[in-house]
Amino acid sequence: MRITDSSVKRRTATSVIVIALVVLGSYGLWRIPLNFLPDITYPLVKVHIYWPGATPEEIDKSLADPVERQLASVEGLDYLESSAIEGMYTALVNFEYGVDVNVGYQDVLAAMARAARNLPEDIEPPIIIKADPSQLPVVQLTASSEQWDLVKLRTWVEDWLQDRLMAVPGVAGTEIVGGLKREIRVHLDAKGVEKYQLTLANVIKRLREENVEQFGGRVTVGPREYIARTVGEYDNLDQIKNVLLARKDEGKVFVGDVANVEDSHEDVRVITRLDGKPCVKLSVLKQADANTVEVARAVNRKIQELQAGFPEGVQIGMVENQAEYIEAALTGVRNAAVEGAILVILIVYVFLGSWRQALVMALALPVTMVVNFGLMKIAGFSLNIFSLGGLVVAISVVLDNSIVVIENITRLKHEQPDAPLDRVAVTATAEVGPAIVAATLSFIAIFVPFLILPGLVSLLFRELILVIAGVVIISLITAVTFAPMLTSALLGRTSPHDSESTRFQRLFSRVTEGYGLVLESILRRRWIAVGTLCAVLVGLVIVLPRMGTEFLPQVDDGRIMVKVRLPTGASVSETDKALRRIEALMEDDPLIESYFTLVGGKVWGLYTYQIANEGEINIQLVPRHDRNLSTNEYVARLRPAAAKIGIPGGKAMVMPMKVKGIRKLGDADIELSIRGPDTTLIFELAQRAAGIMNKLAYFTNVYVSMDMTKPEYQIHVDRKRSAELGVSISDVAGSVKALLHGAVATKYREGQRYYNVRVVIPEQEMTTRQDLENLVLECAQGGYLRVRDLATVNQAVGPVEIVREDQVKSVVVRGDASGTTVGQALAELKDALAKMKRPTGYEFTFGGQALMMADMKRTTTGILAFALFFAFVVLAVQFNSLKLPALILGSVPFCLAGLIYMLYLTGIPLGATVLIGALVVVAATVNEGVLLLTFAEELRVRDRLSAFDAVIAGAKIRLRPRLMTTIPIIMGLIPLALNIEDGGDMLQPMAVGAIGGLIMLLPVALFLMPCLYVICTPEKNSEC
Repeated sequence: MRITDSSVKRRTATSVIVIALVVLGSYGLWRIPLNFLPDITYPLVKVHIYWPGATPEEIDKSLADPVERQLASVEGLDYLESSAIEGMYTALVNFEYGVDVNVGYQDVLAAMARAARNLPEDIEPPIIIKADPSQLPVVQLTASSEQWDLVKLRTWVEDWLQDRLMAVPGVAGTEIVGGLKREIRVHLDAKGVEKYQLTLANVIKRLREENVEQFGGRVTVGPREYIARTVGEYDNLDQIKNVLLARKDEGKVFVGDVANVEDSHEDVRVITRLDGKPCVKLSVLKQADANTVEVARAVNRKIQELQAGFPEGVQIGMVENQAEYIEAALTGVRNAAVEGAILVILIVYVFLGSWRQALVMALALPVTMVVNFGLMKIAGFSLNIFSLGGLVVAISVVLDNSIVVIENITRLKHEQPDAPLDRVAVTATAEVGPAIVAATLSFIAIFVPFLILPGLVSLLFRELILVIAGVVIISLITAVTFAPMLTSALLGRTSPHDSESTRFQRLFSRVTEGYGLVLESILRRRWIAVGTLCAVLVGLVIVLPRMGTEFLPQVDDGRIMVKVRLPTGASVSETDKALRRIEALMEDDPLIESYFTLVGGKVWGLYTYQIANEGEINIQLVPRHDRNLSTNEYVARLRPAAAKIGIPGGKAMVMPMKVKGIRKLGDADIELSIRGPDTTLIFELAQRAAGIMNKLAYFTNVYVSMDMTKPEYQIHVDRKRSAELGVSISDVAGSVKALLHGAVATKYREGQRYYNVRVVIPEQEMTTRQDLENLVLECAQGGYLRVRDLATVNQAVGPVEIVREDQVKSVVVRGDASGTTVGQALAELKDALAKMKRPTGYEFTFGGQALMMADMKRTTTGILAFALFFAFVVLAVQFNSLKLPALILGSVPFCLAGLIYMLYLTGIPLGATVLIGALVVVAATVNEGVLLLTFAEELRVRDRLSAFDAVIAGAKIRLRPRLMTTIPIIMGLIPLALNIEDGGDMLQPMAVGAIGGLIMLLPVALFLMPCLYVICTPEKNSEC
C-alpha cells in the first residue's frame, strides 16, 4: 500500500503530522461543551394561551375549536393533541419526523394568525414555542428569609436578583414561582357602591383617569427648548384613596368611601417550600446554543459574587443544578472508558507478549481518540452521555485494525527473520489491507441507517453513531500509517523471536494446535454442530415472551416525585395540608439531600400550571455512592408510607422522575386514550378501564384525566327579563367576572417597577351562593339590581380537564408500571382490556412510553434490516462474491441470540440502547467473518487446498487476531456493564447485551463459520 510505504519510509513527516493532529484534537477537547444529552430538536411546536378565570368548557368551545381548525391544516402534521384546564389552553402540534421544525413553527404562526380574529378579546397573547429540550432550566434556585414576608421576598427576586442573573452569558430567561406577587388591591364595599349609586365601570374609569403621565409637547423659551410633560401618576396609596368618584347632593364620594385600598398581593394560588420552609423559586433557562455546564457554573459564580450584597437574612437554596449531575454522570462514563482502555491494552499485551508491541497499541489508542475530539468539535457535538458511550464502544473496537496489522507484521517477521523490517511492515499491511478495509466499510455501513431513518431513536443516538464512525475511520488510517511506522521503528530494536518468548505465547501455540484438532473433529460432524447452534435460536421462542421491554432505562439519579391529587374542587389550603403531612415523612431522613414542595400546580416543560387540587414534592437523594438504596428501591419504600397518610378522596403517587431533555409523551408510563362521540360514555369507559388497571398487579398511580365532578356555580340568565331591564348576558358575565376575579384598573409605579391596581370584591366576603346572588349589577334604565333579579344560580359540576386528539374529545387513563417493566405491564393491560365490552365507534389507543416503544420497535426493526442489507452490499462489492457475505451475515442471528440470553439472565429489559449493542455485535461478527473466510478462500484458491483443509489452516493462523479483536471489545465494555459509577444507567443495557452477543460470537466464529464455509463450498469449487 502506497500510503503505508510512505508512512514507514518518512517517519519524521508521519510523526509531525500525527503530533499536529493531536494538538488540534486536544484543543477541540478543551473547547467541546458538556451536556447531559445531545442536542435534539423534536418536530414539535407548543401553543399556550392563558385565559384567566375561564372554565375548561369555555376554553374548549371558544379556544380549542377555532385554533385546532386552523392547526389541522398545517403541512406535515402527524397528530394534534390539546388540553383545556381552568384558565389555560395548551396545544401540542406534532409533526412527522423529518419535518424541519423551523418551517413547522412558521406554519403554526400563520395558522394562529388566521385563528386570532375568532378568539376572545380578553385572552393573553398566545405563546408559541418550538419544543427545545436544551432550553430546560439548568439551575433552579430558591430564596428564603425568616425576616421578610413572601411579598417582599418575591419583589426582591423579581426586581433585583432576576435582573442580575439575566446578565450572565448564556442565560435566556427565568421563571419565578411561589411567594406572593405584590398588587395594590381596591376591595370594594358592595353596599357602599350601591348606596352612592356608583358602578364598577365608573370606579375603574376614574382610577385610570387619575393615574396619567403623558408627554404634552415642546416649548421654546429663548435659545432653549423645554418638554412639557403632565406628571400625574400615583405616588402613594393615599392618592388612590382620595380619587374623586362622584359628586352627590350630600357631598363628594371618594374611593376611600366605598373601598379599602391595600398594598397587598395577588390571590394565593401556588405555594413553594424548600425543606419545609417557605421560599420563592427562580428557574434559570439557558440559550439554545449555550453550554449547560458553563451556564450553570457561571450562574453559581454570579450568586457567590452577589452574596455580599444580599439583604440580611436572605438565603439562597438549590433545588437542582444540572451541572452537578452532568459532571458526575460524565465522570462515571469517562472512568468506564479509561478502565476499558486499560483492560484493552492489557489484553493486547498478553496476546502479543511484547511491551514494544503493546506500546504501539498504547500510543495508537489515545492518538485516535484525541484526533476524533477535533472532528467532534468541527461537527458541533458535545460531550454527553451518548457521545461518551460512543467513545466507550469505539475504544473497544478502535484497536481492531491495528491489532490485525501488528499481529501480521509480527507473524511475517517471525517467518522471514532476515527481511528488512520496513519491507515486512509494508508487505504485512498490504496483505491484510483488503480485509481491514472491508471490515471497516462494513462496520460503518451497519450504522448508516441511523442517518437515513427518521424517529426518536435515530435522533437520540445520532451523535453516538457518528462518533463511532469517526473513530473507526481514524483507526483505519492509523492502522495503515501510524501503526506500521511505529512497529517498524520499535520492533527493529528487538529480536524477531520475542513474539514467542513468553510463557503465554508458548501456551497459546499449544492452544492453537489443540483448536485445530477440535475444529477438524467438529468439521467432520458439521451438521450436528450446526443443528446444536440452531437449538440456541429455537430457545428464543421461550425466552423472548418473558423479556421485559422499555424505551429507556430508569436512571439512578436520586430524583423522586411525590405527586398529590386531591378531589376536584379542593382548595389550595387543603392541598397544602396534605403535602405537609407527606413532608413530615422526610424530616431528618439521612438519605434525602433536599426536597422541594409545589402546592397548587404542576410543572410541564418551561411553565408551571396552576391547579388548586394538585401538588408535588421533588426529592433529591444523596449521591449514589453515599446511599445503600437505589432510586427505585427508595420509591418502593416510600410508596406504602405515603399511602398510609390517607388523603380523603385523593391519592399520593410516588414515582422516579423522568429524564429531562428526552421527549415525554404524556405524564405516565402507560396512557390509555379512549375516543368517541359521546363525552359521558367515554368518561364511563375510562372509569371502567381505570378499575381494571387498579386490579392488575403491576399498576400504580392510576387516575383518569377527565374528572366530571369539579363543583361550580352556574348563573342562568333569564333572557326575557334581562332584555326588559336592558342588561345583556355579556354585561352580566363581565360584571360577575370583574367583581369576583377582579379587574385591573391601572398600574402603580414604584421606582422602575409597575404593579397592578386591581378592583375586586374581597374574597372573604364571597363564601356562599347567596353572596353570589347578591352581587350588584348596573341597570341600563337607571338604578341597580342584583344577580338574583334576573338570573338563577345553581350548583353543578363540570370537567376539570378536556383533552382532545386530532380535534376529537378523549379521556386518558394514566398509570405507572410497578414491579415489572413497562412492556410487560402493557401486555397485561391489553389482555385485560380485550375482555372488556365496549360499544362500536369507540377507540382505545395507547400513549406514554407505550407509544414511544411502538415507535422504537418500528425504527429498530428498520435499522437492523438496513444495517444487514448495507453490510451485505459492501461485502459483496468488496469481494465480488455472494457466498462470503451470505455466510458471514448468516451467522448474525446466532450472535444476537447471545445478546438476548444475556439480557434475560441479568434481568435487563430490551430498550432503545440495546440496539447499539446489537449493531456492535453485528459489526464484530462481520469483522470475524472477513478475517477468517477471506483468508480461507485465499488459501483455497492460491494453494489449491480443499475447503476443509483451507478453513482449518486459515482458522489456526487467524485464531490470535480474531481473539484479539473480540476479547478486547468484551473487556472494554465490562466497566460500563457493571455500572459501578454514576452515569452508566443509560448505557448499561447496551454493554450487557453486547457482551452477551460477543461471548456467543466466540463459538460461532471458531466453529459455526468454518462449518458453514465447508458446507457451502463443495470440493468441486461450486458455490452454494
